[in-house]
Amino acid sequence: MKARKVKISDIHTASGKVYGINELILKGKQYMDRDYTFGYIPDELQGCTHILTCGDDKLIDEKDLCLTFSVDTPVEVNILFADKFPIIPKWLNDFERMRLNVTRNDSDPGNLKGYFSIYRKKFSKGTIQLFGCSLSYFLEQDWFVESLGYTYCMYTVVLKDCN
Repeated sequence: MKARKVKISDIHTASGKVYGINELILKGKQYMDRDYTFGYIPDELQGCTHILTCGDDKLIDEKDLCLTFSVDTPVEVNILFADKFPIIPKWLNDFERMRLNVTRNDSDPGNLKGYFSIYRKKFSKGTIQLFGCSLSYFLEQDWFVESLGYTYCMYTVVLKDCN
C-alpha cells in the first residue's frame, strides 16, 4: 500500500534556510545542503512525506525552536536521529524509540556514520514544533563548536498520515 502524502504548509526554520519536501525513497537525498542518499528504509516508511532539513542546522541547541510547520491531518512524526550522538536531545524523550533504523549509502558500522534510529510520536492536525539537534552540553564544548559538529548529523523528519 502506497503511503498517502501529507500536506505541509507554513514551514519556518530558525536558521532561515529553506527546507524541501519530498517522498522518502531509497537513493533519495537526505538533506537540502548535502549529497547523502538513503541506503535502507523500513517498508513502513517507504514513500512517506519527507522534510529535507539542512545538515548545517545540526548546531541549533536542543532548547531552541528549530522547525515549525502545519499539517492538514493527524500525523505520525518520525525523527531519524543519528546513532552517533551518545545522548538524544531532551525534547526527543517525548517520542517512542522504534526498533527500526534507516541507513545512508555511506554508512559505516565501525563508527555509526550514516545510521539513524527512528523516534515516533503522533500529532493532531495543526502546527508542529520541533527543537534543535545538538545537546546544550555539546554546544558548550570548544571542540564541537570549532569543528561545526564535524561527523555529527542533523535529524531528518518523516511524516506518516494517521488516517
